[in-house]
Amino acid sequence: MKKYFLVLLLCPFFVLAQDEEVKQYKGELKSNLFDLIVGKSFNIGYEHFLKGNQSVQFDLTLFDTYSYLDASYLESNNLIGLQASYNFYFSKNKKQHGFAFSPFLKYRVGKQEIIDYYYFYDYDTGTSTSTNMNREFDLSGLEAGFGVSHKWLFNDKISLTLGSQIARNFSNSKAISDNYSDINFKAHVTLGFRL
Repeated sequence: MKKYFLVLLLCPFFVLAQDEEVKQYKGELKSNLFDLIVGKSFNIGYEHFLKGNQSVQFDLTLFDTYSYLDASYLESNNLIGLQASYNFYFSKNKKQHGFAFSPFLKYRVGKQEIIDYYYFYDYDTGTSTSTNMNREFDLSGLEAGFGVSHKWLFNDKISLTLGSQIARNFSNSKAISDNYSDINFKAHVTLGFRL
């Protein structure tokens, strides 16, 4: 009789423990905090988890920047970036965290206006003058690349990801080819919340 009573008493704990293990999250809502601070852009993304420790991710970036190069000189920015990536995780526990490799495609549309400063020195008089000029660039175009990152998972609910991306721009834009490199480098510190 004591055995049956003990089993009945411990049964709810076994059921709760099994429920914890069965709990599967379908995805993660995330934002790149590094872009917000350094690039002055707002990023929101959704990562949908797939079987085999993989996922597909979609990101929307408002006020996007190109390699952070002119972020401090921006007068106005209406660039919008749409990115799709496929994430491969290499952790053993299959919970979409740890080291990841992520090929991606990104489409950017919009324009940026930057302030250029020019300094002139007159050797005859020994004086210098400065002037500034606003220049507008259409940075619309497609780019493809890959990223590497590491994601830490806290309480199986909150994630912190550090990583970087490098991409090649396939745009025919003269503004990009004359003023920027065809290689675009970005970093990210991303905070996520599993749903």
